[in-house]
Amino acid sequence: MINPAFLVDGFTEKLLIEKICSGKKINRIGCNGNAVTMSAMAKRIASLIRLMNNRYYPIVILIDRETRVETCDEIQAALEKELQEAGIKEDIRVGICDRMIENWILADWESFIYNAKVERVPKKPNGIEGAKGKSLIKSFLPAYQETTNGVQLLYQANPESIYDNSRSFRCFVDKLKDIGCPWLNNIFVTAIQ
Repeated sequence: MINPAFLVDGFTEKLLIEKICSGKKINRIGCNGNAVTMSAMAKRIASLIRLMNNRYYPIVILIDRETRVETCDEIQAALEKELQEAGIKEDIRVGICDRMIENWILADWESFIYNAKVERVPKKPNGIEGAKGKSLIKSFLPAYQETTNGVQLLYQANPESIYDNSRSFRCFVDKLKDIGCPWLNNIFVTAIQ
């Protein structure tokens, strides 16, 4: 039986998962940043997984790429390898925001402009993946706060648009088809049709 648990970077991701997958187990990893090695992160994640004592399936991990030079795929492979070497055998599903969760907000540009009530409609950037999403949002919304505005803006966005415009979101969401998060359901229905 599916009973997922989420291990996430920070408060923004935790608050978002609480909204889109309510009632699920969510823990902050408490060990991230571009200077944190995958080995150190894996050790922290492994200890959190062991504390769950096989009560959750699968374990969903969501972290930011931050300013790391490695690609999302390389970071994911390194983390999965470190977790395997740490003896973790559970079903692990890793997602990496390319660079930060704000990039997923911007992937639905029309929703961002509308919901953020941006008065001077800026030109849509050529590429969102890998951009400095938080800085871009703050250039339009100087009072932007991750745990309030960020969570609300992402929750109000159309997940189908984000899926179409963000490779990192698409790679992550494709691993969650059996999780049962209502906010994502339309993506899977559309993909089947």
